[in-house]
Amino acid sequence: MDKALLELFWEVPVIFISLLLLTRLQGKKQISHITYFDYITGIIIGDVAAGVLADPHISMGRSMLALGLLTGLTILASYIAEKSRKVRKLTEGEPKIVIKDGKILENNLKKLRLDLDNLRMLLRKKDVFSMAEIEYAVMETDGSLSILKKAEHIPVMPQDLHLKTTKSTPSIELIVDGEIDEEKLQEYGKSKEWLMGTLKDKGIDSVEDVAYMEVNQQGDVFIDETNDRITT
Repeated sequence: MDKALLELFWEVPVIFISLLLLTRLQGKKQISHITYFDYITGIIIGDVAAGVLADPHISMGRSMLALGLLTGLTILASYIAEKSRKVRKLTEGEPKIVIKDGKILENNLKKLRLDLDNLRMLLRKKDVFSMAEIEYAVMETDGSLSILKKAEHIPVMPQDLHLKTTKSTPSIELIVDGEIDEEKLQEYGKSKEWLMGTLKDKGIDSVEDVAYMEVNQQGDVFIDETNDRITT
């Protein structure tokens, strides 16, 4: 086998582990909050890593040094940005208001290169299907949209009505992809006989016909069949 090909068997694991460690060094912000600076450095680091694997004439030592320097610069830039708001504005940008007092700010949309269709899509992701519900909307530096609904469209919370509430607990998954979760069923304190009886009450004869089944803290059961009988 060609020597260059043999070298890939140790170069690929080294590059992979190095990129993993370098990403961890840069912190979780790299993944959860990608700025323009992070995006550019990410592309360069990926290009350097790909170059050493694609071109046998590029030395491994030179590539590792380049990756280390790029990572160091990224960490240094993040540190400086934490200490200086001016630098943070330069590297991360600023949030921009796109809806104010219920009015769409078209000039800010143009600056963000955001059209109304994309704005509506971002609103739908916030479970808002009408512009009339929004008082303020802010485009964050990571591309997400933060909204404040008009007072009349804000859902009433139990504390607003001085109602007593009970502790919320997550629903328990009993069946996933046609398989019973024995551990969760035991945790819920029910038997297989109870589970099969519940399915039969819903007209389901086999566990394999169930894609998903859960039960909440009130004892309400939700079942989704593998082949849903939907009428349109």
